[in-house]
Amino acid sequence: MVTLVTGDIAALSAPDVVARWLPASVSAAAPDGPRRQPFLAGRVMLAAHCPDESLQALTYNHHGKPAFTRPGAPFFNISHSGNEIVLAIDTFAPVGVDIEIERPRKTWPRIAQDYFGAAELQRLKALPETEQLCAFWHGWTLREAVLKQRGGSVWDMAALDVSTSALNAHNLYTRWHHQHPCVIAVCAAHPFDLAVVTMTRA
Repeated sequence: MVTLVTGDIAALSAPDVVARWLPASVSAAAPDGPRRQPFLAGRVMLAAHCPDESLQALTYNHHGKPAFTRPGAPFFNISHSGNEIVLAIDTFAPVGVDIEIERPRKTWPRIAQDYFGAAELQRLKALPETEQLCAFWHGWTLREAVLKQRGGSVWDMAALDVSTSALNAHNLYTRWHHQHPCVIAVCAAHPFDLAVVTMTRA
């Protein structure tokens, strides 16, 4: 089972919510600028759903992916798009999650050509025009979730084979969750069911 927690960045980073859930040292470590609210909202979600873990003792890989340091602690990953934020928690193995607001993007064919494989790009272009943008966002979130599960970066995306057979050969499994207006992809190192929870200010 993988738990997927969804939330609203503005609500979860509000001063009263932050004061309730976060130690002062964690709040003080939040970056300034546009990254501040997503950082605080993500840490609030972690505090609420991983209460036995220390937020002061996170470690980061060379791509900046955070993890708990305690042996036996759950694995997690966080993603946000616009005002939407998600937290994926897996008890057993590293997990990756990506969320994107399904929005118009005129440059998607060029992005797909740069980062998707030739076979997938051909499948995209063969779809009815009204379905292509949605399929692009599915492909993008899937790649991001797989990369984040592995601890990689977007620069590795073009080399990914995200066909089901290729992923399963590496013991990687994926699921999508749709929460209008967003598409969310989750990748774990084992077959899994997805338990979806929405976190509010309370």
